[in-house]
Amino acid sequence: MVRALTLLSAITLGLVAGCVDIYRGAIVQFNLRRIDRSAPGEHYTLFAVVNGGAVPIAAFKVLSAARDCGQDPDLVADVDLVQRYDDGADRATLCGTDRRLGLVDKIDLATATLAGGVKVTTDVDLRDATSVFLSIEPDGDRDPAPDRVVMRAEIGDGVAPYRPQAIECRRDFCATLDPDDPEKPNDAMLFEQLCGDNIPTMPRARRGVRKGVLLRLPYADICAAVEAGEIAIVPAEDDTFL
Repeated sequence: MVRALTLLSAITLGLVAGCVDIYRGAIVQFNLRRIDRSAPGEHYTLFAVVNGGAVPIAAFKVLSAARDCGQDPDLVADVDLVQRYDDGADRATLCGTDRRLGLVDKIDLATATLAGGVKVTTDVDLRDATSVFLSIEPDGDRDPAPDRVVMRAEIGDGVAPYRPQAIECRRDFCATLDPDDPEKPNDAMLFEQLCGDNIPTMPRARRGVRKGVLLRLPYADICAAVEAGEIAIVPAEDDTFL
């Protein structure tokens, strides 16, 4: 009986302690469909905007598996590697498999499969992040401020805030087409490809996941923005009872 009461007390204390701080950082997963390989002397840094301030999440280089890292293209697909960057690391170290965060999206024609996806684990609490962005930074830079921002994503709970905007943009574009005008043959082609049942619908919201669409910068009109990838943030819960 005493042992049972002791165990019950321990569980109760765990419940109380678990209510203090149930989150420890986050898991960030994203795809990159349109991104340049890192130029010599430069790397990318992923930032999150939390409480109005930019917080660095991960630094990495995008390197060619063959040209930059010496992999044999006859044996391994020449994909673009996303490798964790540390100031001072030499090329051989940067190319190590232990630094692999993921791959830039690419269709492998030999196997007809899509390779890609990047995963980063961070200690930063991203429950209240409003956006994320990618900046190109000079190697060895000690300035914590972003240098040259090249893409950005607004973050929302369950569904990326850009998705309803993209749907509205497509509808507005389709409204400008006249598929029945014989003097505008391109209108009929575009209408068939992009409009009607081909207008995207809102994706199902994913509970507990924060999502965004990475758009290349700059753009003058949101409807002309180029999608460079997608990002999902999963706040990481600890192992205590809730």
